[in-house]
Amino acid sequence: MNLKYQSILIFDFETTGLSAANDRIIEVGAVKLKKAGDGYEVVESMNELIKQPEPISAFITNLTGITNEMLKKDGIDDEIAFQMLNNLIDEDTLLVAHNLASDIGFLLKLFQKYVEKNYAIKNDILDCMAVYKDRYPYPHKLMNAVETFGIVNENAHRASDDALATFKVLQALDQQQPNLEVYVNVLGYNPKYPKPDIYFSKKSIKRVGQGMNGQREIEKSA
Repeated sequence: MNLKYQSILIFDFETTGLSAANDRIIEVGAVKLKKAGDGYEVVESMNELIKQPEPISAFITNLTGITNEMLKKDGIDDEIAFQMLNNLIDEDTLLVAHNLASDIGFLLKLFQKYVEKNYAIKNDILDCMAVYKDRYPYPHKLMNAVETFGIVNENAHRASDDALATFKVLQALDQQQPNLEVYVNVLGYNPKYPKPDIYFSKKSIKRVGQGMNGQREIEKSA
């Protein structure tokens, strides 16, 4: 991946639901990449369970494999986890996630809780799912991309494992066609639904409607 960034942070949250406003983070995972020649290598990683004020549901346990006992025994305060995550982010770090529109809201919530109430994210962003969706037909979850490229992700729905799997998917997409820069600061969305919020960023974020059949809508709009 020959991008301009000296560092990339691929992050993933396991949560109690999809709403950053109403749901809670139960696990934070991330891998930090540093530029190495024409590619990137993993230089740091983190994976932390987060203490909870109330028990999580059986559905979330079945989905993630995370139990209330694990959270009680090994969980840390979300402030400590945020500081660990924030320490991996430099001024020019590219922030990457699979389905970034979901995860970025939870990241913003942490910044607004522990840095500044009206904080907006200053870094460039890249949504791995938008790249995959541009090139491949539905479905577009991380597990589908992992299967497409024959990547092993034994602990799916655990944060750091999903972050590492996202890195491998991104590498595979780049090897297929090295134009990831086209997808920086772009959010794809289903035109049947409202456009995703872009309030989270100080950057100018472009929103492009994507269908379900891999018609390269973002690539064509560049």
